[in-house]
Amino acid sequence: MHGFEFLDEIVLLCFAGLAVILVFQRFRLPPIIGLITAGLLIGPSGFGLVREGAVITAISELGVVMLLFTIGLEFSLEDLKRLRKIVLLGGPLQVTLSTIVIGGGALIAASLTGQAISLNGAILIGMSMALSSTAICIKMLKDRRELGMPHGRAVMGILIFQDIAVVPMMIIVTLLTSDSTIEIADVVLRIFTLIGVTVGLVVGLRFVLPRLVPYVTRVSAPEVLILGGLALCFGAAWITSTAGISMALGAFIAGVAIAGSEEGHAIGKVMEPMRDAFTSMFFLSVGLLVQVSWTWLPVNMVTAMLVLIANGIVVMIVLASIRVNLRTAVMAGVILAQVGEFSFVLATVGVEYGVITSTDFQNMLVSIIFTMIVTPTLVTLAPVIAERITPLTRFFPRFRKWDIDDTNGAIRLGTNAEKDNDGPTVMIVGAGILGRNVATVLRETGISYRILELDRENVAAQRAVGEPVISGDVTDEHALQAAGVAHASVVIIGISDQTAITQGVQLVRKIRPDVLIIVRCRYARDSESALQRGADEVVVEEFESSIKVFTAVLSHLGVDVSMIEQQEEAMREDMKVRSERRINVAR
Repeated sequence: MHGFEFLDEIVLLCFAGLAVILVFQRFRLPPIIGLITAGLLIGPSGFGLVREGAVITAISELGVVMLLFTIGLEFSLEDLKRLRKIVLLGGPLQVTLSTIVIGGGALIAASLTGQAISLNGAILIGMSMALSSTAICIKMLKDRRELGMPHGRAVMGILIFQDIAVVPMMIIVTLLTSDSTIEIADVVLRIFTLIGVTVGLVVGLRFVLPRLVPYVTRVSAPEVLILGGLALCFGAAWITSTAGISMALGAFIAGVAIAGSEEGHAIGKVMEPMRDAFTSMFFLSVGLLVQVSWTWLPVNMVTAMLVLIANGIVVMIVLASIRVNLRTAVMAGVILAQVGEFSFVLATVGVEYGVITSTDFQNMLVSIIFTMIVTPTLVTLAPVIAERITPLTRFFPRFRKWDIDDTNGAIRLGTNAEKDNDGPTVMIVGAGILGRNVATVLRETGISYRILELDRENVAAQRAVGEPVISGDVTDEHALQAAGVAHASVVIIGISDQTAITQGVQLVRKIRPDVLIIVRCRYARDSESALQRGADEVVVEEFESSIKVFTAVLSHLGVDVSMIEQQEEAMREDMKVRSERRINVAR
């Protein structure tokens, strides 16, 4: 019976995905890559256990619809406001330039190899390859605790625009038909249909949901919210599909319409398991769709490498051109170099509308998957790559000018700048809570200081209140000199980027062997690297908070103060001994 065949294939997909993910976890590879690999193994290119095209198509479409719905739920206008410069300026520049570079490269490669590819096909390939993987990038940055760092915020800004750009891109793909002529009236009709359906859905949901949800939330059963979320997701998808627009677009609009509201949070929370299941099935279905050709495999690998290089360079240049710190731009470029899951969506639509051939589609899928597979390695190497590339800016004075506010030695400072010409007594790296608090105490006690801050918005905010702050990177010798490291008696490093901390300590110690270097680290395991490279004192947040906690507990329980102090001293001594032991072993 057909129903049992369908069930057999679902069971095979689930078990294959589970087995491969468990193996991949041992090698710290992203689950997404494991899911795609599992689909590849049991699909037509592997053991051929799943061959039913209708089932594959249905799973893939439902996965895309659910994926875009959850992206819509997580979309925040507040995020857009915070990252508006990167989102509204850097994002469009990156997508446009990547599309031109990769699309143009596809045309050139086709002409050199004698392959046939249309201009419309090249545009589709360029647009598809310009999109990075939101799922992979965000997951890896979260795991590495780097999402809140400058390069993490830059990556997030570009990804936000890319997620937004998917929707108009899908409209563009439907216009890139194989027909040589496109009726202007048809284009106008589609645009007005899109606007009308979008406005109708958003207004309708905003009007209906506040009146409907109170009745739904009275029922404590979570099944009600789950079914309500599914009805909303697939209902909106059905409406847009009926209007001749992508189902995924309708799901995305539905998600955005309730994002940020109480009902949106509630639906998103209860639908998390459902979301993970659907997105897992989507990536499994991607693997099923891939048909590896050994003849084309070397070409696919070379294509993947060229796309990685092109995307990385474009992101780096775009971010640097809008005055994002160069090290941040390089790291963001490396992380965003891969091609993402929404590229599958665009490529699938392109095949349906005859913009590209099925052979082009398969070659794109294989190349995209290659870029995804190498992403974990690239993310790990991003700080090293940035360290190697940043010094090359001496050949590009314009980038150096953008990277620090030091033009011909004239540094723009606030009203609290030191009055002497010998530079600051204390140099503070990072204008976060620690940096600002230290600056306040130094100002009140009459000690001169200067702050070096990477985030330009934070620099502007601190200058507005009169702080002596300049924009620059602690890993850049020019920035350190501009901040007065040559004259400082103390250097305090209070940033969160562990790689930048270790590189900064090493560079400061190289410039000033005699200066006192005090470093703040979040975790105990990070302190050894700073001490090895020359830090005199490392304050570990994790360790200090543990002392505060047990001191509060013992005080509440009436333990004598001298006993508490003995315990604190013993713990600090133990921490010091263990750190020295690990440093000696590392040496």
